[in-house]
Amino acid sequence: MKVLIADTSADTKNVLGQILQNQGYECCFIESNDDIIEKVYHEFPDVVFLNIQLEASHNLRILEKLKSAPSTREIPVILIGTNRMRKTLTRGYQLGSYDYISLPYFKEEVLARLRNIIYIRNKTKELEYMMDRDYLTGLYNRNFFMARLIEELSWSMSYNEPLSLMMLDIDFFKNINDTYGHRCGDQVLENLADVMLSTMRREDILGRFGGEEFIVLMSNTSGDAAAEFGETLRKAIQDKTFDCDGTDIPGITISAGIATFSSISDPSPDMLIGHADCALYEAKKSGRNRICAYKE
Repeated sequence: MKVLIADTSADTKNVLGQILQNQGYECCFIESNDDIIEKVYHEFPDVVFLNIQLEASHNLRILEKLKSAPSTREIPVILIGTNRMRKTLTRGYQLGSYDYISLPYFKEEVLARLRNIIYIRNKTKELEYMMDRDYLTGLYNRNFFMARLIEELSWSMSYNEPLSLMMLDIDFFKNINDTYGHRCGDQVLENLADVMLSTMRREDILGRFGGEEFIVLMSNTSGDAAAEFGETLRKAIQDKTFDCDGTDIPGITISAGIATFSSISDPSPDMLIGHADCALYEAKKSGRNRICAYKE
């Protein structure tokens, strides 16, 4: 389990970091507050410790941004502060922090608070999984995906951050069902989902949009970065050996279309999906097994 510690003090790194590392936690330290947001996106930790003692107002703005972003708002944040900072701590709780710890670090307290937070978060994830997942692939279902897209797009517009969307489907999937049967077709869908999950970033949202069509939401991602990821995914699927009950199913490939928020003047979820769908159509028309980006 990965823990991100945002604090410039040596005590935190040497004492708090050592407590957590001795218990098997993987620790990532940030010494510059300006790097916190970028580091959270890059590392995607399970828990964040955020020091509000040195730069309370600045770090509370960071907390607010983390908790307003749909892709990071579920990451538990524990504040490092003192009981004397009641107004700051109160504001931190209002913004969505889970708890706080203070110096000197007491090992049993730190571990107990962290253990309780992880337990609650895991139970919440179990409930969310039951409500938001596709029955066959285990990916997010269409209802969840659309709700998340609305939130992510709103956040990207508010903070002027890029957002990319990729729609993809399996080339000639009907031939697979006709040749090998629908049960094998279902196994291909399940295996494809596994390949995509192992290739994409943890913060990306992958959903089954319908039938053999899938959709990927990539927050804080430019069009070029999305196209690079799409090409990586295309190659991974092309190189994958799919099988059904020991029988190889050769030649499985995907076509995909990409649309990016920064290239659209007045975006809406339906418009973004429509543009990605147009790019997908272009990929198929151009010969399949390729990635196309939407162009006006």
